[in-house]
Amino acid sequence: MKRSYVLTDEIIFDAKPDAVPFNYRISYKIAQLILILEFTARGGCSLMKLQMISTALSTTSDREKLWEFANNNTNSYTVVRFDPAVNRAVKYAIAEGLLTQQKNGLFRLAKKGKEFMKIIMKDPNLLSSEKKYLFLLSNKLTEEKIKELTSFWRYTNDKDK
Repeated sequence: MKRSYVLTDEIIFDAKPDAVPFNYRISYKIAQLILILEFTARGGCSLMKLQMISTALSTTSDREKLWEFANNNTNSYTVVRFDPAVNRAVKYAIAEGLLTQQKNGLFRLAKKGKEFMKIIMKDPNLLSSEKKYLFLLSNKLTEEKIKELTSFWRYTNDKDK
């Protein structure tokens, strides 16, 4: 017996991809990196620092933890996630000529990146909470402080073995 299906030619089920959350979108991450470099890294910025600040921008709790670490001499900061979205954004930004990597490994804004940063800054509603936090963080989180933290991790890890 052959079955006849009603409306099979008229209804089409076409799966759509899930929406990508804003914090994983390449455009958001690139804008975030440009702001991080502009506000907190005049002489350049390590990938570790980019990762730490990008993670901190995710939640209020993470922002508070990084703020405490940057303003106090404590090595108890443990919220360092290596987000592949940050790595992809760095690669893409370099390919687009927005960032450059210096010989010492630190990243800097290229001329095109500085121009893009000016566009971001023109709109006061665009990334406003990120701008406020990064302005306050400014130069408080130094590369030296990050090196001390990673040395502390290595020491603690070796001690535990």
